[in-house]
Amino acid sequence: MRLRSATVTPTSGGFSVRAVMEDDNADGSLPNSYRRWWHFEVGNFPAAGTTLDVRVENAGYGDVILPVWRLSANGGTSYDGWRRLPTSSLPMVAGSTHRFPVVVPAGTTHLQLAKFFPYPVSEKDDLLTRIGGHRLVRSIHSIGSSSQGRPIELVTLTDSSVPDAGKHRVWVHAAVHPAETTAPLMAEGLIDYLLGGSSRAEQLMDELIVEIVPLANPDGTALGNYRTTANSVNLEEQWAAPYSSTVPEVAALRTAIEQRMGTPAQPAPQPIEVLLNLHSSHNVSYPFHFRHVSNPSFDLVTSRSGVIPAVHQLEQDWIDALVLESPFVARGTTQNSTVGAPIRPFVESMMHDRWSIDPRWTGQPVMAITLEGTYGRGPDGVNWATRQDHIDVGAAIGRALGRFFQLPTGSFTRPFGTGCGAAVLSGGFQTNPERFPLLGVQLPGAQPAVLVLGLDRITSPLPGLSPCPLRTTPVIALGGSTQTFGIWNGVLPVPVGTGDLGVNAQLLVLDPNATGLTATNGLELRVVR
Repeated sequence: MRLRSATVTPTSGGFSVRAVMEDDNADGSLPNSYRRWWHFEVGNFPAAGTTLDVRVENAGYGDVILPVWRLSANGGTSYDGWRRLPTSSLPMVAGSTHRFPVVVPAGTTHLQLAKFFPYPVSEKDDLLTRIGGHRLVRSIHSIGSSSQGRPIELVTLTDSSVPDAGKHRVWVHAAVHPAETTAPLMAEGLIDYLLGGSSRAEQLMDELIVEIVPLANPDGTALGNYRTTANSVNLEEQWAAPYSSTVPEVAALRTAIEQRMGTPAQPAPQPIEVLLNLHSSHNVSYPFHFRHVSNPSFDLVTSRSGVIPAVHQLEQDWIDALVLESPFVARGTTQNSTVGAPIRPFVESMMHDRWSIDPRWTGQPVMAITLEGTYGRGPDGVNWATRQDHIDVGAAIGRALGRFFQLPTGSFTRPFGTGCGAAVLSGGFQTNPERFPLLGVQLPGAQPAVLVLGLDRITSPLPGLSPCPLRTTPVIALGGSTQTFGIWNGVLPVPVGTGDLGVNAQLLVLDPNATGLTATNGLELRVVR
């Protein structure tokens, strides 16, 4: 990917591999600094193994990055997973040449080498296939097409059984610069966390609408570019005048964002409150944010630097939240930005300049910020960062959203849906001494009952002749009865002193005055740590 030429020459100790890097799209008019991505395969090794002397030439970056590899023992038909090379392969950098040895394990027929962990279009496709049909995936749809006709997909995550009114909307897009692959790794980590079923994630899906574009520049990714589209356009620069841009990738993102924001005079329902622009940076040790400087005198004509103080404070609140959730991000140092004044070529400037500063805007100011992953060391500061380290940052982003929006932690219950008949289920958590859930049910008298506990929320007819809805798929069913004063006196042995808990409850009651079973509303029981 993005090699101008490559040669393999036998040597006394193995083979010399020379790979000469190429400009994005072989476009020599681009800056030399855009030559920052390489990825290639070497094959047909002798059975006993060998050593490669690898030279990557014409590079546009000078920082030392331990490359990654994956191996095949069956002629390149299949490969194991990507991982860092041994530290003995750490490159020596001289000018634009990165040179390093690779000891090929015995039995390896082919290997692939890359500057950093690749994230091809096929991996995005696999992700979307894997999560399709999940109960918390509202939709996966294309918001537009790239210049070469590839779809730009948007994933929308929320619990659709909870009304949207009052939810916070979050927008995330990744891989505007295609080979900055920490970005889609973070996006994938965020998606998997939100769909992972933890009590905190379930709470977030009740309270948020999270929309994620995993690959904003699919052509650049498919072509092996570092920074540009198929037409050698740096998408980030297009945000300086987004409504004048005819670049299809920017038009797709801009249109989708504006649909969710509405106009200052007429905001859309649940406009975006948080926008994360995910990237990767060279020559920086650890992940970090670009926080925009506070400018109390901001004016689009006379003082175009930075952001208004309210937005600056929201950015700091967000940074503080993520630092608490991610030891990796906590190692980084926040960098200050004027939002590229006076040109302001970032999506954050569009959010600020079009909505947050307008006195007619009745929505919340938008917290829009760039988060940069890095290619170097991992959270311990010693070992080189792995794929999983950046996926973990994505999960931390999810947890940080809970902090930023000040979603409650601790023990609580919340009713959902409706039942039928006279029964109403309510409850709370006892604080001393056991701290287990206490459930109450309002009924006209003592009746046999079954408490069902499940993880999901559904609306499905009860079996038999009952017209009542089942509100959760039963995982556990506990027999009991209701007393005259409406207390269910079965046993619910769910200690909640440590860890988290997320379960939905419903009481099914045999009502002699009704046909078949009646059912209460659902009741969410949750402990969030």
